[in-house]
Amino acid sequence: MSTNSHLFTSLWFFFNLFFCSITFASASSSAISSDQIKFWSENVENQIPKPILKKLSPLSQKNCDYYSNLLLSKNSIHAADANFCALAKLACTSVFQKANIVKDTYTREKTYGRFSAALHRHQDIKNEDPFAFYRLSALKEGKLIHLPHLKESLPDRAFLPQQMASKIPLNYDAISRIFPDSDISGKTKETIQTTLAYCNAEAIQGETESCPKSLEEMVGFAKSTLGGKKVVALTTKNTRGSNSAVRIGKIKEYGGGKKIVACHEAFLPFAAYFCHSLSSTRLYAVDVVVDRETGSNVVNTMLGICHMDTSQWPKDHVAFQILKFGPGEGEACHWFTKLDLAWIADE
Repeated sequence: MSTNSHLFTSLWFFFNLFFCSITFASASSSAISSDQIKFWSENVENQIPKPILKKLSPLSQKNCDYYSNLLLSKNSIHAADANFCALAKLACTSVFQKANIVKDTYTREKTYGRFSAALHRHQDIKNEDPFAFYRLSALKEGKLIHLPHLKESLPDRAFLPQQMASKIPLNYDAISRIFPDSDISGKTKETIQTTLAYCNAEAIQGETESCPKSLEEMVGFAKSTLGGKKVVALTTKNTRGSNSAVRIGKIKEYGGGKKIVACHEAFLPFAAYFCHSLSSTRLYAVDVVVDRETGSNVVNTMLGICHMDTSQWPKDHVAFQILKFGPGEGEACHWFTKLDLAWIADE
């Protein structure tokens, strides 16, 4: 091995050591986040991606016990204690409502892989991102492709501790009772209701789905679906290249035709995800290249997922409107944001 290789290996080792020490130091003041990190390390082969790391609960175990008891006794948390949302880093206060930052996002509207007519009967194709879906043929090294708008506009929210999240039903009456500030008219209410509609919709044939309300539930769903002692979490590196024309660089396929679980961020007052596994799915890590006068420059490594069998998708699925074909007539591919996760079995 060359001197440069030894130097690179040493630097990479110390970087990971430093990152882990920072991670655990930041978690030391919160027993809940420490428990979440421990749970992850026991069940996931690789480290927590930074965007997910930011979603760990800031609550102490003492606060967690207090609010869990409050939830059981009062059936409402925020109505009894206005400090809860701030302490738990949730999006259920008037600050988020006044900011009007809950908007249609790439994840919520375009990457669930199953859409019902009831959810989209008022939508117009003109409001959809024409680059949200693409064909597998677009994934060829050197080919030019236009990326959709991948920057999320949802407010930052932390995961609830598992002992609290498990007590919250996925229906709007319960959500609005437990988090009364979210029960308002406008975009916040509409987005919560849309999330719950997706979560409670019937799965299509060949699909396994879940709406985990905590980090532990999400990892648990991935493990139970994929099998094995540990799983691997993958995500898009960053948002560079978003909403612009880029060139495809190197491509790596994951999974080798095996099961893949995709988890897309959903909007509830706390961090939550919509996770599903569809048959005949392929997963790719794709280098995104921006041409420079001095040569090519890799600005991002993105996850792309291709659903090869669309025969069971509803005929009004937005992918068919964008790609100009019907159910079963072709594959539909889409990108992951840096907040979305793809899970594969550890080998």
